[in-house]
Formats: sequence, C-alpha cells, structure tokens
Amino acid sequence: MAKILTAIGINWIFVPTLDTLTEFIEPCDASQTFGKSAESVSGHALALIQGLASEGVSACTNSHPAGQVMEIFSTRSSTKLLNDIHEQSGLPEFLPIAAAVTSYPHNSMQFGTAIHDFPEPVQSALVIRAASETILRTKCGFRGPTVSSFAKTPDGAAICPKHAPLLTFQAGLDMVTLPEDATVRESSLSILEVAMVSNVLPPGLISTCAARVAAFKDQLFTWEKALAPYQADRLLLPAPNLLAHSGYRSAITTISPGASPLLGLARSSIVVLLTPTVPRRNPESPSDPFEPLGRALSRSFPRIRHVPYTLSAGLTDVYLPFLQRATAVVFVLCNTSSAMIESQDEFVMALHNNLRARDAVPGQQRTRRVVVGAGDPRDLRDPFTGWWGALCYEYSRGALEAVAEVLLGEREATGRLPS
Repeated sequence: MAKILTAIGINWIFVPTLDTLTEFIEPCDASQTFGKSAESVSGHALALIQGLASEGVSACTNSHPAGQVMEIFSTRSSTKLLNDIHEQSGLPEFLPIAAAVTSYPHNSMQFGTAIHDFPEPVQSALVIRAASETILRTKCGFRGPTVSSFAKTPDGAAICPKHAPLLTFQAGLDMVTLPEDATVRESSLSILEVAMVSNVLPPGLISTCAARVAAFKDQLFTWEKALAPYQADRLLLPAPNLLAHSGYRSAITTISPGASPLLGLARSSIVVLLTPTVPRRNPESPSDPFEPLGRALSRSFPRIRHVPYTLSAGLTDVYLPFLQRATAVVFVLCNTSSAMIESQDEFVMALHNNLRARDAVPGQQRTRRVVVGAGDPRDLRDPFTGWWGALCYEYSRGALEAVAEVLLGEREATGRLPS
C-alpha cells in the first residue's frame, strides 16, 4: 500500500484507528479498529505506521480521546477534573495512543471526537482541550498537529455548523476539516477571518498552530520527494483494485462449522437474497448497494430473487410469497448505526419464526439459511441459531463479491474474528 501511495504522490493518509473495540464504538466504526485488546491494537497500529513511514508516507492516526474524557466530565472543579484525567490516561484504552506518540511524536493525529459530538459547545471545547493538552501533549509528549474530524454537523446538533471550525480552533486543535456544504464552508471561512481580525482567535494561538503544522511538514515532507520524477516502475504491482480484492478475500470470515449450505443445491433452486436498505456508498449510483452480491450469486443460481427489506416496516406480507418458494435464504445484516440494531433483531426473529413454521409443515424440505454480516461482527449472535454465517464486514463491491465466492464454494474463508 505504501509503495503505491508514494508512487502516485500521496504522502499523508488518515490511518490507522487507535481505539480499542468497546461498546462505546459506533457499529459503523467498528470495522476500522484492530480489536478489543489494547496490546493488539498497539502492535498492529505501530506495524502499519512503520510500514507507511518506510516509504515516506505519514500516518495521521485517528482516536477518540475526548470521548474517553467525556466519561469523567461533570461539574467538578478544574483541579479535580485534571486529576481524574491524569488517572484515566493510564487506563489500557490509552495504551495505543501512548505507543504511537512515543514512537512517532511528530506525526499528526485526527480527533474522532468533534466539537458537535456533545450537547453544549462550551463543554465540548473544554473536553477536547483537556484531551489534547492534558493527555496527548502533557502526559504522552505529543508534538505533532491535531486535526479535527469535523466535516458535517448532524441534524439536531446544538452547534451551528458554520461556527464549528472556530470553536474547534478555540478548543486547542491545530487543523480543521471544513464543512461539506459549500455555502456553510464559505460562512465558516468568513467567521474565521473576522475572528482573527478581532482577536477572538489571538495571534499567539494561530502562531502555535502554524508552528506545529510547519514543523510537521519539515519533519516528514521534503521538496526533493515532492518533486521527484514519476516512478512508473514502482507501480509494476498488481492493479490497486486487484490488491483490494485480494485483501477482501483474505478478510472473509466464517462463524459456522462446515461448508456453505448453498453447496449441493440444484442450479434451478430459488435463492432469496434479503438485503437491508442502507445509504449508498456512492450517492450518484442508481443501483442498490447489494446488487454486486446478487449478480455474483446468480452465476450459480439464475433464479435468485433479490428482495430489499426495510427495518421500519418489519416482515410484511410482501416477503411471504418469496419465502414460501425459497429453497435457500441469504439474509444480509448491516448495522450502519446503533439505532438500527434493535430493529434488526426484531426483523431477524420474525424471519426466523416464519421459516421455522414453514419447515414444520409435513413433507416440506428445510429451507437452507445463510446470514452474511456486512457490518459489526458483534451483532451476529442469537437469534441466529440454525443459520450458517459469514462476515465481510462492509458492503463495498469488493467485499460482497469476495463473500459470494465463499458462499458458492469457490474459495475458502481465511479471515479471523477481531480479538
């Protein structure tokens, strides 16, 4: 990866994530972590950072230290708060951050916690400043620039989107990603300009931020590298899409013993593919995000029936004709947000009960069941008794095509569940 990035002129990349996998991590972010063990996260993250650095690529690590600080933030006095932060910074969750900072103190770090993640802006600024100054700089010795993850303020947030970048700088971070909306972005820049002219953002603060960014660039980037001739010979590697597909193949994990239940089915079998309605990875694409999985399975089962489901509607009568004729059901689970998890469990139970009642009919052949996890693996648990499961962790085209190869017996799964 580092060789390809260097060859095409990319020398700064926003990986890896230093958070450990806990119940506080959003399901959509879980696949970005290296596991539940702080030691495992530290080891894998450092290996990735070192590999990137060997080719001149700087890693901008991602973490949520402010989220950890928020757990102990209350109406305590400033002295008591700082004492608690010092104590908490010794917990295992902070070990990956400390390890990365110790080895690469001048790298950059992106704050996964943004100014709009807390209900009150002033409280947000205090928490983020405590995390960046007390934990990162004072406790860990971090010297590089901090980057805000702010790009879009969610609906219902207490903070006005155009003011978020200013508050982020006031919270002590050195760089900020501006809002996605062009109008809001222009307003944010105007507010920042007025703040600098009116001394709301003091010159000393701006100088400190600029100095950290300049030192970071001097430490890691040189004109010699930036202006180096295009190294076409370094791209004599498998095409990036082939490398990505190889990575997806090696990540597919099965969580059930034995072979896929789809093996041995007649080509004329009716396979029902149930997929959730989820945000499209490419908003401009008119197709269903799970269409690549349906197309891949249709190589062996031309009579496949792709039926999207909506969690809010539940298992309605629309699905019953498909389920009654199905030889096998491939059910895709994808928790794109924590709010979806309970609804998914309800839908799964209704589907499970429907198939169990159908199989209880005398003379009825048992419907073969496959569940594919295209999200957080922690949610592939009960009530999945009787289902054969495979994980592809996300719903990109490459991941879906790779899991289809395992379901069809074209390739063995070699991945392992996160520790």
